[in-house]
Amino acid sequence: MIQKATKVLLKELGFDLKDPNFRQTPERVERMWTTFCTPEPFTPTTFPLKEKTRGIIILKDHITWGFCPHHLLPVEYTFRIGYLPSDRVLGLSKLARLANSITSTMPLQEDIAPSVVNWLNQLLHPKGCGCTVHGKHFCTRIRGVQSPCAEAITSVQSGIFLTDQSCRDEFLNL
Repeated sequence: MIQKATKVLLKELGFDLKDPNFRQTPERVERMWTTFCTPEPFTPTTFPLKEKTRGIIILKDHITWGFCPHHLLPVEYTFRIGYLPSDRVLGLSKLARLANSITSTMPLQEDIAPSVVNWLNQLLHPKGCGCTVHGKHFCTRIRGVQSPCAEAITSVQSGIFLTDQSCRDEFLNL
């Protein structure tokens, strides 16, 4: 169906599907959408903490791609995800996999950080956690307002990140 829709779109836009540049475009477009919109499954492996002194665990500058649900244009997301564990920690790669999984569902950016924080709270019951998402939306860069450097920032914190300013500052500034 994606290939058929791509052929119709190209034809409606006046492109010749016999042109060698467009001959395999419907197949390529289907592979691209299927790849981007299929969340990669992962198992959230956790480990017990041995040390009593615990600091914030942060994944910083993780970049993943998604699509704007309003215009189907790409969005480059940069994540900062952190938590202060209580008694268990998550495998480090799982924070990145979580971000990738969420962005593959074409969410509103405003829903991403709360989804990350809720997921961490349910799985780990940390003392606190936070997620900051920077989105470079091509829908605002190349159409509409056409602001080539615009970036949307959303941020959500929970637990000690809300009640202890030094903990919040550490998360936001490391």
